[in-house]
Amino acid sequence: MNKNYSYSQHNLIEIDSYIHTLHKEVTITGNKLTIPEIISVASGKAKTSFTQDKKIIDRIKETYRHMMKDVENGIPVYGCNTGYGARASRVLIDGTKKERVKIAREMSEGIVHVDVSVGPQFDKEVVRSAILIRINMLMQGVSAVKLEDLEKYRQLLNNFITPVVNQYGGIGASGDLAHNGRVLSALRQIPGTKVFDAYGNLRQASDALKEVGIEPLKLDPKAGLGFVNGDNFSNSLAISLAVNTLEVFLLSTVLGAMVIEVLEGTDRSFHPLLAAVRPHNGQKELAMLYRYLLNGSKLAYQEMTGHTIRPKGIKVQDVYSLRCIAQYQGVNVEKIKHIFDILTVNANAVSDNPLWVPPEFVTHGEKPWQWVSGGNFIASHMVDAMDNLRKVLTHIVKLNDRHLARMVNPYENNRLTANLSDKAAITQCVFKGVQIQSGMFDVYSSLLSIPVSTFFGIHEEGNQDITSHALTSGIFGLENLRITRYSVAQNLMAVAQGVDLRGGPKYLSPQTRPMYEFIRERVDYIKKEKPLYNDIETIYQSIISGEMIDYLRRKIFNNFYGF
Repeated sequence: MNKNYSYSQHNLIEIDSYIHTLHKEVTITGNKLTIPEIISVASGKAKTSFTQDKKIIDRIKETYRHMMKDVENGIPVYGCNTGYGARASRVLIDGTKKERVKIAREMSEGIVHVDVSVGPQFDKEVVRSAILIRINMLMQGVSAVKLEDLEKYRQLLNNFITPVVNQYGGIGASGDLAHNGRVLSALRQIPGTKVFDAYGNLRQASDALKEVGIEPLKLDPKAGLGFVNGDNFSNSLAISLAVNTLEVFLLSTVLGAMVIEVLEGTDRSFHPLLAAVRPHNGQKELAMLYRYLLNGSKLAYQEMTGHTIRPKGIKVQDVYSLRCIAQYQGVNVEKIKHIFDILTVNANAVSDNPLWVPPEFVTHGEKPWQWVSGGNFIASHMVDAMDNLRKVLTHIVKLNDRHLARMVNPYENNRLTANLSDKAAITQCVFKGVQIQSGMFDVYSSLLSIPVSTFFGIHEEGNQDITSHALTSGIFGLENLRITRYSVAQNLMAVAQGVDLRGGPKYLSPQTRPMYEFIRERVDYIKKEKPLYNDIETIYQSIISGEMIDYLRRKIFNNFYGF
């Protein structure tokens, strides 16, 4: 496994293959965690272990020792012997060394006030990957959290116990406090905290953890803040959203090629010259993929060697939604790759506050092991990633809407029937309802793509006056992903109908024919008007289950490498 994998140096099909590489064991080092490893742990297919690197282990121990020394000596340290956030002026350093440590431990336990998340539950995979990323973030050894405490988090993963964490409650500023707070409550075995055990049973955290030998976590100074004060849930949700966006983007690319075929478009819109003289890598890659998908089609004009004379009344060039796909979606190819790089960097970064400065990071004249307060917890990169992923999804939905509008319109679909209707349909409106629904998807998805990163307010007694709201963007992203999948599902039904109206799959490109066959194995050609929601749901379920993308990986994408 290449620990320095650069997404920008690979095409989307290679990336899709790479991120689904299965791992059975993942070693946590603090700086070498990969997205395939995160996915493997999140899905319960891999167990974790700690690095045996002495330098890393020693730094974790040394930072903890200096933090405890500061507390014992009555040195004010934010989050150890002070209040949190706007209460940072509340400094509790009176008494003996023993009394100071006792108060600091109570302060650490008081972080429980952030455990407030409510609403829909995050998927188990999101929670598990968030826990893994949190461990990794703290393994760099500058947060003053003990390895023994991190071990309890690791045991949680290896015993496949997953805390129930709700989606609402975070503003992505001082980390994902509410969501990390729930995980911490589970490990402290606070009454009422629920988890799913390895068999999927919903149980009290205390019962499930004790059953596998995990004792309640006792918090030292700083530990409470250290475990909750990071953007790992935002990072986790962004990874999940990025993986699913990539998959639906690939599905929509095959769908787009089939639309070109059904509307009797041309492959010449993807001529290599266009990307050569306007050398955006994403445009070049997507044009190559479309050339591959359309090669050999008997419906799409095969015009790489020159134009074919069109029948009278037929346009000599395609409309924008066919002709400009490589330019329109090429930017999203580049965006997806960049996002994967950003998510990898963040998963291997320290997201916490305060931190301690080891000798190799001191400034001129600075003594090592002093604490520094900063903003490494703010999830700005994560909200930007998820804002952009939502835009990618909305671009897919809008393109689908334009394609479907043309397929149903007899004045724009190059001699297909109205609304893709069989002659037996008395209203000639078979796909009219579907096209109307597409309009709803278009507007809804557009609203769901509005940037969240510029909507922040002022929170927490005025202390958190710059925030990210990354998880809010991610929650919108989950809904936009759902809409996009429905949009792809119903357009696949429509394009399969169009293929049959054109004479059947024998006229399709060999590369797109497997998609048609996949659809027809699940839904039939529609001769007369009928409710279509069950058919749409059938195709939608094949998308969310991963069945469709797995099929296309085997039948279509595997052959792209030799094209």
